[in-house]
Amino acid sequence: MKKSLVEQVNLMTASGALRLFSFNKATREIAKMIEIRNLILYGGADILALLAGGQSSYNLRTMYIEFENLADPSDPITPPTFGRADGVAYYNGLVSSPNRDFIRVALSVSPAFSTSGVDYVNNIATFFGQSSGTVGFHGKSFGESSNSAIFGAALVASPDPEDQSKDIVFSRAYSGIDKILKQAGFEIGVTWSIRLN
Repeated sequence: MKKSLVEQVNLMTASGALRLFSFNKATREIAKMIEIRNLILYGGADILALLAGGQSSYNLRTMYIEFENLADPSDPITPPTFGRADGVAYYNGLVSSPNRDFIRVALSVSPAFSTSGVDYVNNIATFFGQSSGTVGFHGKSFGESSNSAIFGAALVASPDPEDQSKDIVFSRAYSGIDKILKQAGFEIGVTWSIRLN
């Protein structure tokens, strides 16, 4: 029996994985890489529906790169507990954190498309972003002198790139107890692949 459109959409799943890595643009050296899985938020479903309805301003065009400034570089980081409802409000709440902030960056290049198997043509989109600047979104310093440690990221739709209050978080991910310290001459890169099945 042929499934209705609603039943077909309900069968579709999305998953993703990302790599956080420290790299030197001049030498192309990669100092450290962490591979982690992501959680697609409820906002991700909203974004997909808006895109399916022709609202191209909701393209995924932004990343949040989350960091904590440590007293000592060897200090551990405890990532936050979060669920699918925890989107942009979490990041705005970091304004009151004494040592956590995020960098809001535009994606560096257009996404690349690939396939996961013979049933698909372009069901995997891979996004790339990288850190820039020396100050987080809420004004906390970002750099080696502050022992800034990157431990999480988010993939975000920004219908108005100049207005963060309109952002919708598609997905979030954390590296668990691992982290990447910001080093002089190095930036933090993020490659993020989203696969629709």
